[in-house]
Amino acid sequence: MSDYLNDPDEVLYRHIHPDFFQKGEPSDSRFRPSKQDANKLSVDRSSVHDEAASHYIYTYGGRKSEAIFGVSVSEFKAHNISCVSDPTKAKAATDTSKAELENKAHALADYSAHTEAEQKLISKKLKQLALARGKLYPK
Repeated sequence: MSDYLNDPDEVLYRHIHPDFFQKGEPSDSRFRPSKQDANKLSVDRSSVHDEAASHYIYTYGGRKSEAIFGVSVSEFKAHNISCVSDPTKAKAATDTSKAELENKAHALADYSAHTEAEQKLISKKLKQLALARGKLYPK
């Protein structure tokens, strides 16, 4: 069973793919789940490892990350989005997928209480909070 994240000051890292990073800013779409994510946004916990470790684990199997931005647990909660720990296990490469490292910091921000339209509005607000915090990685 997943544990709810309760430290309001904990920052959750969000990786930004290069295709969604323009003029030094991430697209607001990166702060909401995509259709295939079942209303859950993947993030990494700053209390488990730092930005550099998060970046290494995320990109190990070939995924791309242009930058990391952060949103705190309290900022998610202010929009009725609960966050839960969701560590992932290492995966070996197969014919159809690349290897992935274990990620003890992985967590999910649950947007399921919101409609798609509400998620879009919330993502714009969370993006602004993340921009105010500044790009966390690379510095």
